[in-house]
Amino acid sequence: MKRLLMLMAVGVIFAGEALAQEPIRIGAMYPLTGGGAIYGVPALAGHQLAIEELNRRGGIMGRKVESIERDDKMNPSAASATMKELITKDKVHIVLGGLSSAVGLGMSEVSKQEKVVYLATIPKSIQITTTKLHPLVFRIASNTDIEGDTMAMLVAKYNLKNLCHLQLDYAYGHDLEAGVLKALPKRAPNAKVVLTLKPKLGATDFNAFIPQVMSAGCDGVVSGLWGPHFVSWVKQASPLGFFKNVKWISGGEIAAHEIAGELKGEYPDNVVANTYELWYHAIDDGHRAFQQALAKKLGTPETPQWALLGYNGVLFAAAAIEKAKSLDSDKIAAALEGLTVKTPVGPQTIDAKTHQANTGQFWGPMVKKPGKDYRVMEPVEFLKPTF
Repeated sequence: MKRLLMLMAVGVIFAGEALAQEPIRIGAMYPLTGGGAIYGVPALAGHQLAIEELNRRGGIMGRKVESIERDDKMNPSAASATMKELITKDKVHIVLGGLSSAVGLGMSEVSKQEKVVYLATIPKSIQITTTKLHPLVFRIASNTDIEGDTMAMLVAKYNLKNLCHLQLDYAYGHDLEAGVLKALPKRAPNAKVVLTLKPKLGATDFNAFIPQVMSAGCDGVVSGLWGPHFVSWVKQASPLGFFKNVKWISGGEIAAHEIAGELKGEYPDNVVANTYELWYHAIDDGHRAFQQALAKKLGTPETPQWALLGYNGVLFAAAAIEKAKSLDSDKIAAALEGLTVKTPVGPQTIDAKTHQANTGQFWGPMVKKPGKDYRVMEPVEFLKPTF
């Protein structure tokens, strides 16, 4: 009997040690197929790079980090079901990702229901950190109010008077429109919106919209058309001379090399846009080291911008877990509040009250440069919000 009790005690010890060495599981969800893959695949590559670096340094709390990755299909219903599976079946300790704001809002609701922290790395709808804010959701992307305010400042900078407002008909487009309209009276009081159009998310045919904008008498377009939407607009509008007489002020990160590299010589004049990362404009040694590591991983020197947000998401998750010294969701959430992390583009801090990081972006005009078959941003201005 004494021997049996000793064996049982040893078994408990070994079980406890095995549990202590169980990997820390980080769930990642991005669109890996369809139109959103142009951003989702690079974001996941950045996520994976950060996981690889973490494990080479010994993981988190001395434990290996396991990345469990899924395609969110850029579909809110499918993404919500997939996230529930990550939590209930795969037993992830935190979930990162999302791309479209509609997906991000759906993932945030699952986070609330299942009581697991969700870190929104790309979705920008202001609702995530205002009307739909809850204790377990955080964002390291910019948001639609920050982006709208910057776009209104650019309207004033270029002295635009009559604006056509072109946004996609879903959460990001609606919230970005609201952000721009809120900022215009303060930033550009002499500007007015003469036309508002909202194509559907996923639209590929803009031929019904282009003539309306061209006949509206606007000298500027403020827009959030991103990725394949902007590419389609350019291919359909440029042959009509659309960009010759209008300044396009854009959110949606169409200054990223994902878009500049795809459009190449077709990228139009008169576009002022934003991006989280510019591979050809490293701001310090840390940024340069990140870009070089990403270039090696992807096998190309011309790296995509969305990798940065996937990478930063892992940095914040790891720092929060290390700070909490726990995998308890409430403790991870508490650690994220006010947390500052050194990223490749400088330190970023998550505001303790709003759960929003003060993430900056590069803004500027897209221009032709000798010897390059794609547009680059010049001059470059890195704008970082203050809270």
